[in-house]
Amino acid sequence: MIACMHVRSVDVFRLLISYGSNLRLTDSRGNTAAHYAVNFANFQAVIQLDKGDVDWNAINDEGKTPHEVRVVPWLTDRVKQMATVQSMKNSSHRLSRLGLSLLHYSPVWRHRITVILPPLILITCGLLINWDLRSTLYHLNFIDQSLSISSWIIYSTKFILLLLLSVTARFIIDRFSDHKSQAVMLFSLATSTTLLLTTTYLFHITLRTPDHWMLHFCFLFFITLLWTTFILSCTKNPGYIGEVVKKDYNRETIAELFDEMLTNSNDITLANSDNINEESPLIPSLSTNPLQRFCTTCFIRKPLRSKHCSTCDRCVARFDHHCPWIYNCVGMQNHFYFIVYLLATTVSCGLFMMGTITYWRNEFTCSSNLLKHETTDILTKLWIYLSCNPWITFCFINAAFYSFWTTLLFVSQLYQMVWLNTTTNERMNIDRYVEFNLDTKSSNQLNNNNKFLLNDKYNYPYDHGVWRNLLDLIGLPGFVLNSNKRVDWRCIHQIEQLNFPNSMFNNHINDIDKKLQDW
Repeated sequence: MIACMHVRSVDVFRLLISYGSNLRLTDSRGNTAAHYAVNFANFQAVIQLDKGDVDWNAINDEGKTPHEVRVVPWLTDRVKQMATVQSMKNSSHRLSRLGLSLLHYSPVWRHRITVILPPLILITCGLLINWDLRSTLYHLNFIDQSLSISSWIIYSTKFILLLLLSVTARFIIDRFSDHKSQAVMLFSLATSTTLLLTTTYLFHITLRTPDHWMLHFCFLFFITLLWTTFILSCTKNPGYIGEVVKKDYNRETIAELFDEMLTNSNDITLANSDNINEESPLIPSLSTNPLQRFCTTCFIRKPLRSKHCSTCDRCVARFDHHCPWIYNCVGMQNHFYFIVYLLATTVSCGLFMMGTITYWRNEFTCSSNLLKHETTDILTKLWIYLSCNPWITFCFINAAFYSFWTTLLFVSQLYQMVWLNTTTNERMNIDRYVEFNLDTKSSNQLNNNNKFLLNDKYNYPYDHGVWRNLLDLIGLPGFVLNSNKRVDWRCIHQIEQLNFPNSMFNNHINDIDKKLQDW
């Protein structure tokens, strides 16, 4: 309750909840922690209490639930929604749990609808584009076979239907989507689009262009590689840090850390000031808050390059990012598969577009329409090709879009991991990591004065060269000199464990910095 009043840090609430704090404890007026969180408009407390399964329907002595104690426009509605969802979960009445008016509050139905929505939209959109309106009206006896319909009527009808589809989809997404279901929706979209392109090529384009067997073989190879690496990226453990530490040991460790911070804070200041004032070589300081190397959620000592993923709620070794397209984290054990997946997606989409162009040139419908117009205008030819089979055109546009962003992402990932050996998380939050923020000017002065040797790429401390970086990415030995084992980033807590040549850290860090560097 006191934390809900005065604390805005997520780590404090994670720490208290992980230690088993009683979230249903009340004060003398019957208020719970939920009442205090809303009353003091503590949004971080509300989020963490909801994860800890607090009772949002608890009533105090005044007969008020948490969302009734104070009206905060941006918070009260959120808490009220949480209370409604909790009531539905705890309800024993089936109709209450499945009420249509409250369906969007159910996490289960949110998940189901966001999973099924992307493939339904894709298929419906493709069918509308490929719909032969003239034949449909004729079979329904609305028009005679001899009667022709103007093209602008057909295109206007399809445009209106597509507009209605987009409005309906937008309404469903706004009603059922949240930060969790959005990741599921993107994963469903990626899977359904890939499946759509695969089946279209194998069961339509291949059958219409049998002479181009070499193109089909290449597509089959890369699409198989795509699905294989996609499944591995989705299902493989990204490198969860499963170190099990007893809570008693954790309490002692945290107490020692706080005691060390309080005892040595003055010594750190004096040591750093002495280094600045003396004429001796300037030593890059690695002093940092020891608690930054301790995860208050998992209660583990965080290795270098690791990060706690808020979506997976786990600490991941050599964390790159949480990718919604694979519905998994990209970390130490699946990063290589993810990069190969991007490469396979780029090549497969390119081969699909080549197959589509081949299909347009060989399809009888496209050729006959081209002969009817007898024109050499490039735009007219392009329109004839695009309109002869709208479904293929729809798939071609999807393939072009996916090939564009996967190419950019593949080049970015390859450059980061092979040339710099730096993850996306490290590049985005480079100011937070002390090993990336050494004083460049001081280092250059030291190098010029020949005080001690410095690595030219010291700002990227994990860069060992292209070849060794590639070995680390693949997970093969060779990244660390004189070692026949691959680097297990789940066990790397000090940068000296990587055996850097010309390391600026060897024999130049005082005892206080040594203690801090251990954390």
